[in-house]
Amino acid sequence: MFEKYTYEYLLDKYLALAPSGIDTREGSIFFDSVSGCALRMAKLYTDLDLVFFLSQLATTVGEHLDIKAGEYGLFRHAATPVQYYFSYTGNMPDTGERFFYDGVYFVLKEDSNNNLYLECEEAGASHNFIASGTPVVPVNNIDGLTSASIGAVYEYGTDEETDEALRSRVQAKLSGPAENGNKQHYKVWCEEVDGVGIARILSLWNGPNTVKGVLINSEGLPCGNTIVAAVQEHVDPAKLGYTTTVDGVTYVVGDGLGEGRANVGAHFTAVAAKSVTINVAASVELASGYDVQTATDDAEAALQKYFKELVLQTDSANDLIVRLSAVGVILAGLADILDYSSLTINGGTANITPGVDGVPVLGEVTLNAV
Repeated sequence: MFEKYTYEYLLDKYLALAPSGIDTREGSIFFDSVSGCALRMAKLYTDLDLVFFLSQLATTVGEHLDIKAGEYGLFRHAATPVQYYFSYTGNMPDTGERFFYDGVYFVLKEDSNNNLYLECEEAGASHNFIASGTPVVPVNNIDGLTSASIGAVYEYGTDEETDEALRSRVQAKLSGPAENGNKQHYKVWCEEVDGVGIARILSLWNGPNTVKGVLINSEGLPCGNTIVAAVQEHVDPAKLGYTTTVDGVTYVVGDGLGEGRANVGAHFTAVAAKSVTINVAASVELASGYDVQTATDDAEAALQKYFKELVLQTDSANDLIVRLSAVGVILAGLADILDYSSLTINGGTANITPGVDGVPVLGEVTLNAV
């Protein structure tokens, strides 16, 4: 906004104000007396430009964006740790015991249903895909414990919310409009809870006065039970024991008493998105110096990124499609792979549509060198 007010521009303006006949050449008394003022004024305009930049929702970043979001009652989601079910043989270790695998440390915890799980001590999404059955080693000796291992994911970890994600939430709240318990309002309420990246809101999903929120974390993966319960409590607490069964699945139903964010009479149900496993297989011609394992690791990382972007950037869940052609483009773009053939996803060549309740989750990637 103030880009034109450079030192040179301001200096020219000052020199132009010199009385007739005054020497304004560099090194002259007049030149030296105004050049310092021009330099300080140029810095002032630079600071003003930065203040303007950091005061606008569209351009502000970091802690300044946090302040701006706070003006609208929204706050940046903190990073959350990944959690895995815990498997063991021998004597059961006490909760609070620490275990490690490949330099990553976990703490053993127990939920209200007496399920044991390992919580990573490092928050974030970087350890989301440790294979089930991976052994873990106790930090301290535990008498009678024969073996211990990581099980299925209990709760996916998430990174701290990015500037763009937070900005999008603020803009969505402002442009919705989110008010009077409308659909956009439920979306805002769900996404206020740490760990929720996107909420798909299904109105009248099970008759009048029913609303369902399908919860996805900021990595494009299903939210776990802990986050689902937190959203249910936040939007419409479920303390009266109401449930409903739809297509053979039993769901918790909120009390509808208006004790959360939702209006009186609206029965809200929070659910995690369903994992739609995507297995990828192909025959590949490897580039010189690469092996199948390296190519597989790189393919897994690239496909996970593709799925994340697909989930988070597709506006309508009905438009979310895992395309065979897109998977092929990803494989062809890897430095490890010169060419591929016989590509399949889930054993076939058809595109996969996860549906309004689902998100794609990468399963096995099988690459055969030819």
